Amino acid sequence: MIIKDISYKKLQLAVLEGEVDLSHLNIFKETYNNILTFGIKIHSGIIGTSHFVQIQKNDGSVFTEIFACDVLEKNEAQSLCFLPIKKINAPINIESHLSYSFSYHQKSYIESVNDITTWAKDEQENQPLVFLEYHFNVANPDCPSSRTILAITTIPDGIEINTVHEYQEEDAIIFSKSSMIF
Repeated sequence: MIIKDISYKKLQLAVLEGEVDLSHLNIFKETYNNILTFGIKIHSGIIGTSHFVQIQKNDGSVFTEIFACDVLEKNEAQSLCFLPIKKINAPINIESHLSYSFSYHQKSYIESVNDITTWAKDEQENQPLVFLEYHFNVANPDCPSSRTILAITTIPDGIEINTVHEYQEEDAIIFSKSSMIF
């Protein structure tokens, strides 16, 4: 797998069932969590201005969401969804070993960056199951840096994944929201 930071226009959603080798990803931050009530293990991380969340259930089934540029080169897992961002015009819903939904929307970086900073602080204070934030260095220290934020919370019967992918050089912020019901 090769992950490249290109442009929000190159983002692709890959939803896969089966084992996905994540060892080739350039992971900036990651975490592992167990949720005993749902019988799952979660491996999640920030990969550039992108993210992945991999769920392994007690029955051995594995489910992976990757929202990234140039997502997968070679993979043996079954693809349940593989769509470029420009083709995601409505929420994605998938029924498999779990019930999955994904949606996103885009806003202006200039108009929304302060709201995102406030949201990130509030989200962190609410102590979600997972909260990862990564600031990307820029050549000019007077310029703002882009961030990727990944927050996972529990909901009745599952988890909710909220992400922020900032592309300040393109005046774009991509917000994604996924849910997985077990």
